Amino acid sequence: MRSVPELLRRTGQDELLTVRNDLMTVQREISADDRRLFPLRYARVNPPRTGRRAAAVHRDLATPVVTVVPDGPGGASVVPYDLLRRSLASRGLDVIMPEHRGVGLSRLDAEGHDLPPHAMDVDEAVEDLRAALDHALVGRTVLYGCGYGAYLALAFAARHPERVGALVLDSPLLAPDDELISQRAFRARYWEGTDLRTDTIASTLRRLDDQAVIDARRAGPVILAVHEHGGTGDVRELVDQLAVGRGQLTWTSVWQALTQEWLQSTRYVSEPDLVARIAHTQLGIGAHADGGPLDPLLISGEQARQVPSPTARSLAPDLRTLASGVTAPTLVLSGEDDLVTPPQIARDAADLIPGAHLLSVPGTGHGILDSHSQLAQIAMWWSAAGMGGELLEHRERLAALKPTPTSQVLAHGLRLALAAERYSPWRMRLESARARRAEAQFDPSSGKAARGPRL
Repeated sequence: MRSVPELLRRTGQDELLTVRNDLMTVQREISADDRRLFPLRYARVNPPRTGRRAAAVHRDLATPVVTVVPDGPGGASVVPYDLLRRSLASRGLDVIMPEHRGVGLSRLDAEGHDLPPHAMDVDEAVEDLRAALDHALVGRTVLYGCGYGAYLALAFAARHPERVGALVLDSPLLAPDDELISQRAFRARYWEGTDLRTDTIASTLRRLDDQAVIDARRAGPVILAVHEHGGTGDVRELVDQLAVGRGQLTWTSVWQALTQEWLQSTRYVSEPDLVARIAHTQLGIGAHADGGPLDPLLISGEQARQVPSPTARSLAPDLRTLASGVTAPTLVLSGEDDLVTPPQIARDAADLIPGAHLLSVPGTGHGILDSHSQLAQIAMWWSAAGMGGELLEHRERLAALKPTPTSQVLAHGLRLALAAERYSPWRMRLESARARRAEAQFDPSSGKAARGPRL
């Protein structure tokens, strides 16, 4: 019987399973060494079955079933992407979205307890895709993966080539060491200033560190978050404000949002706790944090200390060694401003997969599925119709598509905060001083008292 805390923690699961008519359950083995079963859930939205438009769609699509694997490992699939599935279904596509094991509606075992640590395994997560397709009676599918989901999708396509009619890799991750590419690219842009677009930002950040306005060893996650949600222009605005004695409240607010666990974990949306073993022990996320200036891996490095360290035996395979075995027509999507999985990784994937096409989107960062849903849906539709490679001719038009509402809200909120500090300096300076005093009493990254109020 589940304990009271467990029941409270999973409030609403039974209601979700009861009221939704798009949820399917397949009984999966916990692991290769643990044959007990647990309920793996996936959402499936069927296309219209009647009408002239639906008939035309089915004639044109060679593989009308699209399987979407979102980013993770802690991201859920069912609840956050409900509107996406409905949008795709309204255009005649049959959509399947498996929930990541250990997250959301696939978090509990058959007795209602959290899945055990040994269930958190990348190879098992890849086979979860096969189990969902088998249960759905789908022989071949268009497979779309984003970030960690792209890792699973590529591994599945290499392992089960007969099951994938077309493959779309969005902001792909290929190997545990890929975070070194991210670390180098981020520092080159914002600390070393090798990019002409950001050389003045980098020089200002170095000066602010020298003046003890910021602590460069803790600044990386904040700059990366502002870059991903607002772009280089917002990073410049924040740094310029810091240079004239403003911007501290925005800086502190971003830091707190990144480090307070309750902001990062929401039931059925984002649940990184159980899958930390996949993230840090198998994918090695945070393993290369070095404590140097502007290290974007600082927070993930702190989180990695809470689970067993990666070893040569525990690390997930480098998919560069398997990519040549992919036979499906492949489209690789990459945001030109992606510093989480930089374009170099996408280029590697496109070079290694036979016949793959690379669509590099200007002005876009990590995770096109989340930041530019319209573009992602077009990529799914065209790939399903066997025309994924032809999207390269429409690169500029695709780049002009609006971001998702969530991305717009985050960017607007960031710019509003920056504008408030810029145009109301005295009030904001007072609030900034209070926030910095509070932050000085406790350092969220280490759990120890901080030595000073540096940012």
